[in-house]
Amino acid sequence: METQHSDWLRQLAAERKGGVALPSITRGEAYETIFNIPIDVSADTFTAALSIAPDAPTLASFGVTVGEWDGEYTTVTITLSEATVGTLPVDADANGLTELVFSVNQNGARLFAGHVFISGEV
Repeated sequence: METQHSDWLRQLAAERKGGVALPSITRGEAYETIFNIPIDVSADTFTAALSIAPDAPTLASFGVTVGEWDGEYTTVTITLSEATVGTLPVDADANGLTELVFSVNQNGARLFAGHVFISGEV
C-alpha cells in the first residue's frame, strides 16, 4: 500500500527504529498485536501511541501489557478497545483506508515506530 509518510519511514529504517507497518486496524473491532522482544525487558516500562502524522498530537494511546521473560522472548502486547477504534479518523478520500503513524517507547525512548492503516466498514 502507498503511504503518505515515505520519507519519515525511510529515516526510521535508516536509524534502525522501525519504519514498518503494523497489521491493519479494522473499524468496529478491538485491536491487538503482539511483539516478541528477544531479551528480558519484563521490568521495563512501555508506552505506545497513534497520531495522524509524525509530530502531530496523540490521537489515542494503546494499552500495553508486558509479559514475562520466557528465556527466549519477552512478549509485549498493544491493544485498542473497540470504543477507542471508533474515535479514530474516518476515511477522508474514499479509498477505504485511513493511515496513521505509531510509536512504541521503552523507558521513555522510542523503541520503534511506523504506520498502520485503518480498514473501513462496509
